Amino acid sequence: MPLPASGGAWNASIVAEHVDYAGQSYYTVGVGSLIAQATGEGGYALLLASTLSMVLTVVVINRVFWRRLYRIAEERFRME
Repeated sequence: MPLPASGGAWNASIVAEHVDYAGQSYYTVGVGSLIAQATGEGGYALLLASTLSMVLTVVVINRVFWRRLYRIAEERFRME
């Protein structure tokens, strides 16, 4: 079970990769900028691929990392 703050961090990092300011667009290298560019240009194949790669990454991190930490915390800090 992921922590709510980790979900917010994912959203913030993706949004921060593409910024429009004073008529200029600024991009960094990352899945968030790929999603933003593909959406703007109508590149639906790239949009689908980048979104699926992000989903896969989040699911793997949740299953491998956060679930283990949750179990450890649950066992260690159980109040009975």
